[in-house]
Amino acid sequence: MDNDLKMYYETYGDEKSYPIVLIHPLGGNIKIWEEEISLILRSGNYRIIAYEIRGHYRSNMGKSDSFTMDDLASDLDKLLKKLKIKTCTLIGHSIGGKIAAVYAKDNSNKIDAIIFISGSSIPIPEDALEDSIAIEIATTEGMDAVAEYERQQKYGKEKAFKDEKEWNYFKKIFTKTSVEGFIAARNALRTMPNDINNVLRNANCKLYGIVGSKDDVFMNLKNKMKKEIPKFKLKIIEGEGHWLILHNPVALDKVLEEFLNEINTHTVNTFGKIFKKQSYLLS
Repeated sequence: MDNDLKMYYETYGDEKSYPIVLIHPLGGNIKIWEEEISLILRSGNYRIIAYEIRGHYRSNMGKSDSFTMDDLASDLDKLLKKLKIKTCTLIGHSIGGKIAAVYAKDNSNKIDAIIFISGSSIPIPEDALEDSIAIEIATTEGMDAVAEYERQQKYGKEKAFKDEKEWNYFKKIFTKTSVEGFIAARNALRTMPNDINNVLRNANCKLYGIVGSKDDVFMNLKNKMKKEIPKFKLKIIEGEGHWLILHNPVALDKVLEEFLNEINTHTVNTFGKIFKKQSYLLS
């Protein structure tokens, strides 16, 4: 992590409780996890760490206008070391899942489980990554226009976020991302290693996936993960696309709770205080 990088994070729960780390999708930030943070805190004695990747909302870009997946995994490593977390569960949405996978490549002994939401440990095919229109829109018109493009164009003939309340919530989150962060994160996806499954297959950690049936790219990648990693447990949410975390949080959280129950058997404590702290990670 370079000395100019300021990475924003929040923690919830007792510092002595089992840690779960939330890594948001491209164009996301901590706000996207509101439902899941509440769910996890209700589910047991957990400590939640949620942070924002470079160029997203309250985290800056550092000294460079570009970064790689290895850089993002290194940022996560520095955060966990700063918080003195020796083992944890990682939950990542889209690029967040990819960051978790890259981190696991060299640190699988520090992970009890990874839950991939609309994400995978396999590189996205180049034809699915190629989207010069989105980058041009970001450069010339800004993130409001990119959000509208996401809504109108990215998911085939069916427009995403038909519900106006849902759409406004997505837009409020998505447009907090800087143009530089959006472009750099899209380009970083091209630096994803292609041999991570070789490590995960033999790693002593549990692997879970949640994906919407209409999310064609990640449906294909997760099915490939299942073939290459037999222990990988996959749940498909019918009728949902890439942003199922906003479209159908009820269905997502039901599966998430099921997976958390398999990962850990911590004592449920719904009467304890919920502690919230927020800070910058500086280095």
